[in-house]
Amino acid sequence: MLAVVLGGCTGSAQPAPTTPPAAATSVAPSPTPTPTPTPTPSVDVAVPPVRPEAMATPGADGAAAAASYFISLYPYVYATGDLTEWRLLSDPACEFCAMVDGEVEDLHGRGHRVVGPFAVLSTSGRELEASRWYSAEAVVDIGESSEFDRQGHLVKTDGAGTYRTTYSLTWNEGWRVDAVGLEPVSSGS
Repeated sequence: MLAVVLGGCTGSAQPAPTTPPAAATSVAPSPTPTPTPTPTPSVDVAVPPVRPEAMATPGADGAAAAASYFISLYPYVYATGDLTEWRLLSDPACEFCAMVDGEVEDLHGRGHRVVGPFAVLSTSGRELEASRWYSAEAVVDIGESSEFDRQGHLVKTDGAGTYRTTYSLTWNEGWRVDAVGLEPVSSGS
């Protein structure tokens, strides 16, 4: 599924910024990565992911949870066409978010869907400005995905891969994804 959009976005994906905008007053960044120690098992992409409790508050853990939840929505929206939560978290300026939104609308407008195995392998978050600006990373493993038409016939398949996704997030009484960057993880990393 990431492979579906990866071909169209590797050159245009915006990596998550590592500093807040120059106009913001910032607190020294807190280098508190919060890695997830074990992989999340592959999920049923037709079932919406559950919002982690850690998303309820700002902080490095909340940013990591928001990133994990957001990327877990990715296979769900391609499988179901339900963009409600995706849009709730996506900032209007997020190019990756808007690209996925458009592709999902087009795909489901034609009566198609994409399904395939998906697992979050690790996450980490970092506070850039207390209670406001954050960055996060999630490494995900995506199995071979399949696109089906409205009659259930296989249209095409896309290869599997592992991807590092990076996020620029804002906290304002809830999480907003400002930008997403992604790149394949080489077998040597």
